[in-house]
Amino acid sequence: MTAELTCRGWPSGGRTPHRVDADGVVPVLVVGTTGDPSTPYEEAVSLADQFPGGMLLTYEGMGHTAYGRGGACVTEKVDAYLVGLKPVRPGATC
Repeated sequence: MTAELTCRGWPSGGRTPHRVDADGVVPVLVVGTTGDPSTPYEEAVSLADQFPGGMLLTYEGMGHTAYGRGGACVTEKVDAYLVGLKPVRPGATC
C-alpha cells in the first residue's frame, strides 16, 4: 500500500491519451487492472490494440499496477514473457 504513496503528488485527470506509433517493435505485453483508480482498464485494452502483435493480460483486481502485487498468476505470465518471450494467449486473465 505504501508504494502507491509515491504517485500521490503526480498530476491526474484532464489529459487525453494519444495514439501510439510503434511500427516495427517486438510484440508488447500490456497488463491492465480492472479496478485501477489511476489508469482506466479501457486504456490498457486500447494500448495493447495499438501495438503490432500487442498482447493484453487482464488482472481482475483493485489498485494501480498488477506486476509484483497481483499474485503468482500475473508474475508467472509476465516473467515468462520477459525472460522467454512466451506470448500471453488472447483473453488471458488473472
